[in-house]
Amino acid sequence: MPVLSSLDKARRHHAIHRNISDRVQRVGQFVLRKLSQKREAVIANNEAGDVSCEMHDRSRTARPPLVLGINGPQGSGKTTMVRSLVDYLNARKINTVGFSLDDIYLSNADQQHLAQTHQDNPLLRFRGQPGTHNVELGSTTLQSLLRNTEATPIPAYDKSLKAGYGDRAESRHSAQPPIDVVLFEGWCLGFRSLDTTEFAQFLGRVRDVDNSLCKYSRQFSDDNLRQVNWNLQKYERDLYPLIDAWVWLRLANLDVVYRWRKDQEDELAAQGLPSLSDQQLEDFVTRFMPGYEMAVPKLDAKGFISSGLISGPTTLRLHLDSDRNIVGCDHRL
Repeated sequence: MPVLSSLDKARRHHAIHRNISDRVQRVGQFVLRKLSQKREAVIANNEAGDVSCEMHDRSRTARPPLVLGINGPQGSGKTTMVRSLVDYLNARKINTVGFSLDDIYLSNADQQHLAQTHQDNPLLRFRGQPGTHNVELGSTTLQSLLRNTEATPIPAYDKSLKAGYGDRAESRHSAQPPIDVVLFEGWCLGFRSLDTTEFAQFLGRVRDVDNSLCKYSRQFSDDNLRQVNWNLQKYERDLYPLIDAWVWLRLANLDVVYRWRKDQEDELAAQGLPSLSDQQLEDFVTRFMPGYEMAVPKLDAKGFISSGLISGPTTLRLHLDSDRNIVGCDHRL
């Protein structure tokens, strides 16, 4: 892999800093608005005696935080944005914690069992796709944060363990109440399952060789794709109703995901760190692409599932170009 020149690295660093600063300003303001709306909704529900949701503490000694889901493709800068948002909000006395869908991957033993159980499905052979996460751990963590009455260990996963296959790690820190905002990010966080009719229509596009929008899914069998789609139902049931609002880093051309990941691998190589070969990188990215092809059209049409506690638009959609610049912004229900 080519080594970046000092000038190239300086230019990239400047561009990334500019992009992240723009995002943090937009998303930070969105978060502050939604936090205010959630606080108002919780007060209204308490005054009305609404006890339908256990996260509403009637004693008013603990106020549930705003939970913001962040979706964006690999290499789009989600993790960097979350770190910057935590700093931005904490500087404004908004106690904020962030973690990732990557932090709740299955243990190495459970992932091996999953792969063994689905030997004919390469999409589930390694971590990444829906079905390779410990959804119960994610749900338990969010519910503890929402109760806001006790310290909550934040899950951790170390991708360097088990010869690079990864494994669960000891929690690096605990979130101390009171928490005001939880930032939860992931490449497939928010993806929705397709119903029978929608999935049949998706397969029709996949098997249409002239349809370039599903070219990655075409490399896998109908059953491979069907299993991943079915797995999403657990996320919809146990995770998404705990999320109040969403930020979507929307990319028009998914082909650029490969280049973004290659940028990251080039950075590692330039630092003398282990990195993927071009072939390994292509295999890695190809396993993720069917998820985008399956989910993005439905997100565009129907939006994300959320808690329903906040009225009005609950999704901030940021449209990105191939250099990660924001080229458009809109709000959706």
